[in-house]
Amino acid sequence: MASSVSGSCLCGAVTFEIAPPYRWFAHCHCSMCRKQHGTLLGTGLGVAAERFRWVTGEDAVVHYRATAAFERPFCAQCGSAVPARSHEPGTWHVPAGLIAGDVGARPRSHIFVASKSPLYTIADALPQYAEYPPDIALRAAEAPKTAASTSGVRGSCLCGAVAFESAATPRRVVSCYCSLCRRRSGAGFTSTLFAAADSFHWGSGQERVRRYALPAPRSYAADFCAACGSPVPLVMAGSPFAMLPAGAIDTPLPELPAVHLYVDSKATWCEIGGAGEQFAELPPPERFTELFG
Repeated sequence: MASSVSGSCLCGAVTFEIAPPYRWFAHCHCSMCRKQHGTLLGTGLGVAAERFRWVTGEDAVVHYRATAAFERPFCAQCGSAVPARSHEPGTWHVPAGLIAGDVGARPRSHIFVASKSPLYTIADALPQYAEYPPDIALRAAEAPKTAASTSGVRGSCLCGAVAFESAATPRRVVSCYCSLCRRRSGAGFTSTLFAAADSFHWGSGQERVRRYALPAPRSYAADFCAACGSPVPLVMAGSPFAMLPAGAIDTPLPELPAVHLYVDSKATWCEIGGAGEQFAELPPPERFTELFG
């Protein structure tokens, strides 16, 4: 395909190619996208079937259907969201964070802004729609929620099988724009809330949690629900922190201070929304406790 670009999941088992023109390129703020990607919003491209090609790993895709209208598939090995057949015939919906390099286009709109997380600020001038744009005749659906917490935070995966709670309310949201985090989430970045490990516990579904870890000496790991693929908290042995995917949180949260990591690696189409200190890569070690503790 002329002008094609490639994409892959975090572990590299699932790879594909796409080519423009794209039927849509939109940021979605609905709760289902937040849970599926584990971050504050999802970003996807509409690709005509003749402009999409699986390269490897189609047999590694788990086909989870969240609603009658939408399938939200993922890689069985690493949990990354992967391309799905769209509600629109002859079109694939491709998570933009999986793409390597420049897709040759920029996002055109924000949808479901009525469901937007208070942790994210829309800082661009793109058109905004409360739900779907008026030319899409689909019924809105939201992800199931666990009961709200009177203290601390509760959260759950997209299918609701995995639930968790932290007795402490996080005080900062940490967003990372590195290529690993983009491929892990399928979005432009991951957003994480850090909680003390001794304040965290699983409510249900811990037996469904699967972990993908990069081979040593790299220390990157991702935990996900084996049923729906959505990111769930990561608690590493010996770590004082539990890392909670911000998109999985069900408890209403106020706006929190933000910090942005690996901004020199962000996708060309990704804009950083709102304020917050930015670092080209990681902050200096002497600031870890201040920023993450």
